[in-house]
Amino acid sequence: MSENNEAIKDIKTIEKSSSFKKLVRRICFISFGISAFSNPLERLNLYNIFFGILVGLFFGWLFKKFLRGFLGLFNSKFKKEKGKQVIRSAVDNGMLFLAPFAIMVLIATFYLKWSMTSSFISAGIMAVGTSSAIEIGKSKGKQEIRNTIATSGVSFVFSFIWTLSYQYLIKAPAFIEGGVNIIRSMISGGGGIL
Repeated sequence: MSENNEAIKDIKTIEKSSSFKKLVRRICFISFGISAFSNPLERLNLYNIFFGILVGLFFGWLFKKFLRGFLGLFNSKFKKEKGKQVIRSAVDNGMLFLAPFAIMVLIATFYLKWSMTSSFISAGIMAVGTSSAIEIGKSKGKQEIRNTIATSGVSFVFSFIWTLSYQYLIKAPAFIEGGVNIIRSMISGGGGIL
């Protein structure tokens, strides 16, 4: 009976830890999105903030899925032996390394008023790849270069995608704001389109 109670306590501890890690990861990617889409002339523009939150969360979710997928692919035998939770745990622990980069990007954007902070985001993404490989190595009891190469490759691709897509996505909040203003104007009866 006491073994069952201890097992239940262990499960609750793992769930709390997992929830905390999810929260940290989401806050980090939200910070990345808000900072990336921040308008230097109007830092508190709600359209930029909400669009940054959406892009940051989507990008973080996609990055996490790909990182887990590649680690699972390169460690399929270990995953079969220990279960999917080992891969999830390694990626979740690796994602905690985003926190210092998220703090740096927020300070650079909102306190120092820098407008080009993508290097912090790219460095954070690359750090997550390396730390995820280290975490899976800790679980296995040995480090393998293939895990480092796989996670570094995925991180590089996502860093490149972030940097490349940002150039196109930065225009979206202005278009959304313009569209909302046109609709608001039409609804309120001010000005029409013939």
